[in-house]
Amino acid sequence: MILIAGATGVLGSAVARRLLATGRAVRVLTREPTRAQALQAAGAEVVKGDLRDPGSVRRACEGATHVLTTANAFTGRGAQSVEAVDLEGTRHLIDAAREQRVRQFVFTSALLPREYYAIDYFDAKRRNEDRLRQSGVPFTILKPTAFMETWARMILDGVVHKGVVLIFGSGQLPVNFVSVNDVAAVAAIVVDRPDALNADVEIGGPENLTLLQVVDIVERVTGRRARRKHLPLALLRVMPTFVRPFNPVFARAVQAGALMASIPQPFDASAMLARYPISPTRLEDWVRATSASTSTAA
Repeated sequence: MILIAGATGVLGSAVARRLLATGRAVRVLTREPTRAQALQAAGAEVVKGDLRDPGSVRRACEGATHVLTTANAFTGRGAQSVEAVDLEGTRHLIDAAREQRVRQFVFTSALLPREYYAIDYFDAKRRNEDRLRQSGVPFTILKPTAFMETWARMILDGVVHKGVVLIFGSGQLPVNFVSVNDVAAVAAIVVDRPDALNADVEIGGPENLTLLQVVDIVERVTGRRARRKHLPLALLRVMPTFVRPFNPVFARAVQAGALMASIPQPFDASAMLARYPISPTRLEDWVRATSASTSTAA
């Protein structure tokens, strides 16, 4: 039985569906079971629980052989803060997995320069990695690059819906973007893989692109043009201090944008693909598919 925390999110849901498609038994831990109805219909067992409640986490882990978590509170605040969910909640999950003596704990972190640890959300991932390594639980730490569904989506929405795209800094540094579906594909493969135990698994896309190149691709695919508004690096660096008390989520995003504008973040996917032979998603293909699904939904 594979317990998945965060399965009602975009990445967690994609991982759950892949595991179910291979015949694996999946149990979904969620605060809102109604959000997991589609997964339940696909064969998943759904249990109500909250990472902030250690009792419910222990109950959810009973009988589990594996634990996989994609749960996070990047957009959370108050009771759903990074401290409460990412740190304390993940600690509860690791403790319960150790008590249950699971065969593998798969934790979703991120592949980033260490400067990102100045952001509470990414520092929480670093601290959870350390906790997991010291726990004695067999682990796999997934480290994806920047999600297309986050960063490229911002540019796509700017081009299609606003006619204006906000560019962090010059927009000329290379960044590797990966599709959530590709991360999910690797996540499903690493379950019970001996070479993934007690190891970090870096996951990235097939291309390193600048933000300006992303805009070019989006404009070409959609046939739309947008005004490009560059946010100065100096502004990106000071803005979080002023907005954090009112909007910590926006402050995190701006901090991340400042680092994206100042540190190259390329990735060579050849070693990953040799070990995990998935069909990687090119950004142009992602934009085309996302644009088509958005148009259909509209």
